[in-house]
Amino acid sequence: MNQVLLVARREVRVLLRARSVIGAGTLVGLIIGGMPVFTSLVMGRGPGGLFLQAPVLGIFLGYLFAQQAFLREKQDGTIETVLSSPLTLRALWAGKVLGAGGTAALIALLCTGGAVIAATLAAPIALSLTPVLGLHLLVVLPLVTGIAVGLLGLVQLLLGLRENQILNLGLVMGLIALLSIGQVAAGETPSLWTEAAMVLILGGLLAVLARLVGRVDRERIVRTIA
Repeated sequence: MNQVLLVARREVRVLLRARSVIGAGTLVGLIIGGMPVFTSLVMGRGPGGLFLQAPVLGIFLGYLFAQQAFLREKQDGTIETVLSSPLTLRALWAGKVLGAGGTAALIALLCTGGAVIAATLAAPIALSLTPVLGLHLLVVLPLVTGIAVGLLGLVQLLLGLRENQILNLGLVMGLIALLSIGQVAAGETPSLWTEAAMVLILGGLLAVLARLVGRVDRERIVRTIA
């Protein structure tokens, strides 16, 4: 666990130094997450949009930050040095997921939360933080974002730079499509039991990704640089 936290702290520091990436992420958050939520609430459509918009924003930000966390070391040629360190590949992957995914989820939460506050100030609406909404924003959102970063990270480790450019955006759109289908099946405002089941499913998916990472050959990753 110490190895994971060490890598996570390093990734957060790198992201904070990359001001253009953080700035782009915040701008994406305001446009993709904040504005639609604000508009929906002000027009009296209720909080249903939060249940889809917040995770969608987390996926987009996860895509942006996964590029920085995983592809950066391939692009600058330091991946071989990183792989030769005492860190296990699973700890390296988990730390990057925690650092990049946690940052992406936090920005998504701040943007959607800011939109809710702005909407309550701009219009006479009352929005209470129900247990379902709280579970969705504080647990489901980070899990969805972590899965997006983890899946993209695994693919980025296994494939070359050119293949990643083609496949990554397709994976993002596929995740968003699955999320949209899931919300349609669960209803605009899912029940507490649905949210709890979602947490278990997402946690299981993260565990599966972690097991897959543990089976990756380090030499295969190095060969993708060429």
